[in-house]
Amino acid sequence: MTRARLVNLLDDFSIGGVTRGLSIFGMPEVRSVADCDIHAIKPDAVIAPTLKADIIITHFPANWRRLAFFASLRLRNPQAKIIHVEHSYSAEWAALHVPHPRRFRLMLSLATRMVDQLVCVSAAQQSWMISASGAAPDKIAMIHPFSRQPGLQSLYYPDFDTPAPLVVGAYGRFHESKGFEALIDAFKALGPTAHVRLLLGGFGPDEAALKRRAADCPAIRFAGKITDVATYLTQVDVVAVPSRYETYGQVANEAREAGRPILVSKAGGLPEQVGDAGLIVDCTDPKALIEALSTLRNQPLAAMARAGRAATEGCGQERARQWAALIKNVMNPVSQQREANTGHAYQVT
Repeated sequence: MTRARLVNLLDDFSIGGVTRGLSIFGMPEVRSVADCDIHAIKPDAVIAPTLKADIIITHFPANWRRLAFFASLRLRNPQAKIIHVEHSYSAEWAALHVPHPRRFRLMLSLATRMVDQLVCVSAAQQSWMISASGAAPDKIAMIHPFSRQPGLQSLYYPDFDTPAPLVVGAYGRFHESKGFEALIDAFKALGPTAHVRLLLGGFGPDEAALKRRAADCPAIRFAGKITDVATYLTQVDVVAVPSRYETYGQVANEAREAGRPILVSKAGGLPEQVGDAGLIVDCTDPKALIEALSTLRNQPLAAMARAGRAATEGCGQERARQWAALIKNVMNPVSQQREANTGHAYQVT
């Protein structure tokens, strides 16, 4: 098979999981099957570009206005296969933001029909998307994202035997989706005598409001914008991800790679990352969150740290191989069906 010409379309290059996740297309496993490029489009674009590409991958959410863009993309690039990666929508997001579910599901159904393959980023999202869009299950693959942050696997494990307070880290965009308000309120309720501290890292539209909320709590510090994830994680013992909605949650993946136990909400793909690596907590229940934080010392934190790192060992290479397999399948489905018929079925899990 000759290498495919692949173009990723993106409308927002701000720091975030989507942008960081594009690094997987530079990994050798993907480069062996495709020459990959990135093309920027305007967020309000309706007319799609004409591209010299065998595969076009879209990385922005569908909406009613974007249906015209998807139709234009198909018409102006009839030679290309189109893959859409759904980074944004989930059951929890829809419950909070969709006033007319039937109309929203119709939009998802129409958008899904315009692409050759839909990729979800977690098993929870995949299950919901099959139901919400009505698409055939074999049209909706699942590949966990990978942020390719350097230095995480080589970090020393925290010293959980020290009498010093545990430092809980939480980082990401300061936005209502991340649920940092609940974490701040829990630390304020714990009081200054609790043997746990919070180090919040990031920036975003809710930064001023979060700082006001935490102003009178000496147990909370802000680390500013995180440009080096590994360096930030050397300062924390446990990582909390209290998101209200989260399709996957790369922060939890990064924390596990770094050998940090995780405390996550029940949103989206977060629970499926935990295993023996941490705790799943209903972060919408203040009492449950306070209880989880106050009893962290009673948990097998060292074992959780080792389990998280073991579970993520080689995950980047595995996900790159999954992308390579998907690209080959999209480019040559007849060949892949032949392999399936001879007992070598194509799978993305």
